[in-house]
Amino acid sequence: MLTRRNERLRRACAFVVLTLGLTLPVGATTYLPVTFQQLVTEADVIFVGDVVDIRPFVLRSRTGAIVKTRVTFQVADPIYGTTSIVEVFDFLGGEAEGIGMAVEGMPRFVVGDRRLVFARRKPGINPIVGFTQGLLRIARDGNGVDRVLTLEGWTLVRPGSIGSPASSLRLLPQTSTMSLSDFRTRIVSALVEAHKQ
Repeated sequence: MLTRRNERLRRACAFVVLTLGLTLPVGATTYLPVTFQQLVTEADVIFVGDVVDIRPFVLRSRTGAIVKTRVTFQVADPIYGTTSIVEVFDFLGGEAEGIGMAVEGMPRFVVGDRRLVFARRKPGINPIVGFTQGLLRIARDGNGVDRVLTLEGWTLVRPGSIGSPASSLRLLPQTSTMSLSDFRTRIVSALVEAHKQ
């Protein structure tokens, strides 16, 4: 009887510890800066797309449960590695079934976001090349031209700005930042160069 009670108590304590651990943020995430060339060569898929669905879910195993968030993009411009009209990626973290799990620095998504995505297909905690650096924001300026910004909203005047310290990036008028069509041309040229080697 005492052994059964001890076993139940031990399981209850383990459950409480696991539950508390899953509701607290995972420690700080650090990643090295990547260059534009690295974004292009390390990505399995590159596209411009709109976030159309965000769905957290729980994965259960013998050792516990983790939460992931599945993000679905409607592909507007398949630049490399895809011919699909949708691309779906899973990111570690989220909240589902009363379990919360946060990963510091993980990109956040809102339905309707338009993004230029450099991603890997290999499963992991985050499919984006450079953790967030391969996820660029697309914003339309007052003249109806799509412009490329960092995820944080910093101006990109040229692809070489990617991987630069934040201190070298600036908030300039949107018309000063690179247009999506120019950026796309640079991506295609970099892909051609990478595949020559």
